[in-house]
Amino acid sequence: MALTPMREFVSLRDAIDKLFEDSFIRPPMLFDGTTVPFAVDLYETPEAYILKGALPGIKPDDITIDATAGMVTVKGEYKEEVEKKERSYIRRELKSGGFHRAFELPLSIEPTKVEATFKDGMLEVTLPKAEVVKPKQIKVKVV
Repeated sequence: MALTPMREFVSLRDAIDKLFEDSFIRPPMLFDGTTVPFAVDLYETPEAYILKGALPGIKPDDITIDATAGMVTVKGEYKEEVEKKERSYIRRELKSGGFHRAFELPLSIEPTKVEATFKDGMLEVTLPKAEVVKPKQIKVKVV
Protein backbone atom coordinates (compact mmCIF):
# COMPACT_ATOMS: atom_id res chain seq x y z
CA MET A 1 0.00 0.00 0.00
CA ALA A 2 1.55 3.28 -1.10
CA LEU A 3 1.27 6.34 1.11
CA THR A 4 0.08 9.50 -0.53
CA PRO A 5 0.57 13.03 0.83
CA MET A 6 -3.20 13.70 0.75
CA ARG A 7 -3.93 10.60 2.83
CA GLU A 8 -1.49 11.78 5.52
CA PHE A 9 -2.95 15.32 5.40
CA VAL A 10 -6.49 14.08 5.98
CA SER A 11 -5.48 11.94 8.95
CA LEU A 12 -3.62 14.89 10.51
CA ARG A 13 -6.68 17.11 10.01
CA ASP A 14 -8.91 14.47 11.60
CA ALA A 15 -6.51 14.22 14.54
CA ILE A 16 -6.54 18.00 15.08
CA ASP A 17 -10.36 18.09 14.84
CA LYS A 18 -10.58 15.35 17.47
CA LEU A 19 -8.14 17.20 19.73
CA PHE A 20 -10.24 20.38 19.62
CA GLU A 21 -13.48 18.44 20.07
CA ASP A 22 -12.12 16.58 23.10
CA SER A 23 -10.62 19.72 24.63
CA PHE A 24 -13.38 22.27 24.15
CA ILE A 25 -16.69 20.64 23.31
CA ARG A 26 -16.95 17.69 25.68
CA PRO A 27 -17.02 18.48 29.40
CA PRO A 28 -13.88 17.26 31.15
CA MET A 29 -14.26 14.18 33.32
CA LEU A 30 -11.68 13.48 35.95
CA PHE A 31 -10.66 9.92 36.72
CA ASP A 32 -13.71 7.64 36.54
CA GLY A 33 -16.36 10.37 36.50
CA THR A 34 -17.16 10.04 40.21
CA THR A 35 -15.04 12.97 41.36
CA VAL A 36 -16.15 16.58 41.32
CA PRO A 37 -13.92 18.82 39.18
CA PHE A 38 -12.75 22.18 40.50
CA ALA A 39 -11.08 25.04 38.64
CA VAL A 40 -7.43 25.89 39.29
CA ASP A 41 -4.72 28.28 38.18
CA LEU A 42 -1.11 27.13 38.53
CA TYR A 43 1.60 29.68 37.84
CA GLU A 44 5.27 30.25 38.52
CA THR A 45 7.25 33.02 40.21
CA PRO A 46 11.05 33.06 40.52
CA GLU A 47 10.75 31.64 44.07
CA ALA A 48 7.74 29.30 43.94
CA TYR A 49 4.81 27.75 42.14
CA ILE A 50 1.42 29.10 43.16
CA LEU A 51 -1.71 26.95 42.93
CA LYS A 52 -5.07 28.69 43.30
CA GLY A 53 -8.26 26.65 43.36
CA ALA A 54 -11.94 27.53 43.63
CA LEU A 55 -13.61 25.40 46.31
CA PRO A 56 -16.79 27.23 47.32
CA GLY A 57 -18.74 25.67 50.17
CA ILE A 58 -15.78 23.66 51.47
CA LYS A 59 -14.44 23.97 55.01
CA PRO A 60 -10.64 24.19 55.31
CA ASP A 61 -10.67 21.09 57.55
CA ASP A 62 -12.18 19.09 54.66
CA ILE A 63 -9.17 19.74 52.38
CA THR A 64 -6.05 17.56 52.29
CA ILE A 65 -2.89 18.67 50.49
CA ASP A 66 -0.03 16.24 49.86
CA ALA A 67 3.26 17.53 48.45
CA THR A 68 6.31 15.66 47.24
CA ALA A 69 9.40 17.04 45.51
CA GLY A 70 7.70 16.94 42.10
CA MET A 71 3.95 16.81 42.68
CA VAL A 72 1.12 18.34 44.69
CA THR A 73 -2.26 16.70 45.29
CA VAL A 74 -5.41 18.44 46.55
CA LYS A 75 -8.30 16.30 47.70
CA GLY A 76 -11.38 16.45 49.87
CA GLU A 77 -15.13 16.10 49.78
CA TYR A 78 -18.19 18.25 49.27
CA LYS A 79 -20.54 17.03 51.96
CA GLU A 80 -24.17 16.78 50.97
CA GLU A 81 -26.65 18.79 52.97
CA VAL A 82 -28.49 16.52 55.38
CA GLU A 83 -32.19 17.27 55.69
CA LYS A 84 -35.03 15.17 57.06
CA LYS A 85 -37.76 16.09 54.58
CA GLU A 86 -37.61 14.88 51.01
CA ARG A 87 -37.19 17.44 48.27
CA SER A 88 -38.58 17.23 44.79
CA TYR A 89 -35.73 18.69 42.74
CA ILE A 90 -36.41 20.30 39.40
CA ARG A 91 -32.70 20.88 38.86
CA ARG A 92 -29.75 19.83 40.99
CA GLU A 93 -26.33 21.30 40.24
CA LEU A 94 -24.74 21.86 43.63
CA LYS A 95 -21.65 19.73 44.00
CA SER A 96 -21.46 16.73 46.27
CA GLY A 97 -18.88 14.02 46.44
CA GLY A 98 -15.13 13.78 46.54
CA PHE A 99 -12.63 15.83 44.62
CA HIS A 100 -9.05 14.96 43.77
CA ARG A 101 -6.54 16.73 41.53
CA ALA A 102 -2.83 16.01 41.19
CA PHE A 103 -0.36 18.35 39.50
CA GLU A 104 3.11 17.41 38.34
CA LEU A 105 5.56 20.28 38.71
CA PRO A 106 8.30 21.11 36.17
CA LEU A 107 11.00 21.57 38.85
CA SER A 108 11.51 20.23 42.38
CA ILE A 109 9.95 21.97 45.37
CA GLU A 110 10.62 21.96 49.13
CA PRO A 111 7.65 19.89 50.44
CA THR A 112 8.37 20.85 54.07
CA LYS A 113 7.97 24.57 53.24
CA VAL A 114 4.63 24.34 51.42
CA GLU A 115 1.99 26.71 52.80
CA ALA A 116 -1.75 26.89 52.14
CA THR A 117 -4.35 29.56 52.86
CA PHE A 118 -8.11 29.50 52.38
CA LYS A 119 -10.31 32.58 52.12
CA ASP A 120 -13.77 33.14 50.62
CA GLY A 121 -13.81 29.73 48.93
CA MET A 122 -10.38 30.18 47.31
CA LEU A 123 -7.50 27.88 48.19
CA GLU A 124 -3.98 29.20 47.61
CA VAL A 125 -1.01 26.85 47.92
CA THR A 126 2.53 28.22 47.78
CA LEU A 127 5.05 25.61 46.66
CA PRO A 128 8.60 26.99 47.22
CA LYS A 129 11.15 25.83 44.66
CA ALA A 130 14.05 23.77 45.93
CA GLU A 131 17.25 25.76 46.40
CA VAL A 132 19.13 23.61 43.88
CA VAL A 133 16.77 24.59 41.06
CA LYS A 134 16.58 28.34 41.69
CA PRO A 135 18.73 30.36 39.31
CA LYS A 136 21.87 31.77 40.92
CA GLN A 137 23.37 35.05 39.87
CA ILE A 138 27.16 34.96 39.88
CA LYS A 139 29.06 38.18 40.44
CA VAL A 140 32.18 38.51 38.32
CA LYS A 141 35.25 39.43 40.36
CA VAL A 142 37.95 41.70 39.06
CA VAL A 143 41.42 40.16 39.43
